Amino acid sequence: MTRSADGVYSFVERAYVRLQAGDLLIRCLEDASIEPIQHLVENLVTAGPANINALREIQREAGRRKEQVEEDLSHLYNGCENTLKSYGVCLPDKLGNLIGEESPQVALLDMLRQQGVRDQATQEACLQILKETRSIIESLSVRLALLAEIERYLGDWVWGMACLSGRREARMH
Repeated sequence: MTRSADGVYSFVERAYVRLQAGDLLIRCLEDASIEPIQHLVENLVTAGPANINALREIQREAGRRKEQVEEDLSHLYNGCENTLKSYGVCLPDKLGNLIGEESPQVALLDMLRQQGVRDQATQEACLQILKETRSIIESLSVRLALLAEIERYLGDWVWGMACLSGRREARMH
């Protein structure tokens, strides 16, 4: 093959691996398990060190997805804070402190009363916003933890494959 054909083949191969990894990562997130990605990794590892680039590509894809979830969490926090501000609620601390409370609804009600927000409808709306935000945060946090676990798992295999490849090369020379 020519050098340019090799480059095109490599690009197509990486795109295919990313696509396959993306599908498996979605399954992992849906199942709340790393098993789907483990099966692919086992097959790649069994096939030998030549698959280290595929493992790296899968790891990069997991990292990209983890970054997206982190970004989603950040937007969610900011959106919730802004929405609560639109109701006249001033959060003295970050929203995360309030959500982390054992009883965040009670803490929010206390905060609302201290800030002079006495309207029942406004209080209920703020409580609903907090409840929905907390639910989404919990879901995204589970996804984030799972993607971090997958990323570490892949990192371990990439490191192991790199060591194996290095040892094989050293024996050949």
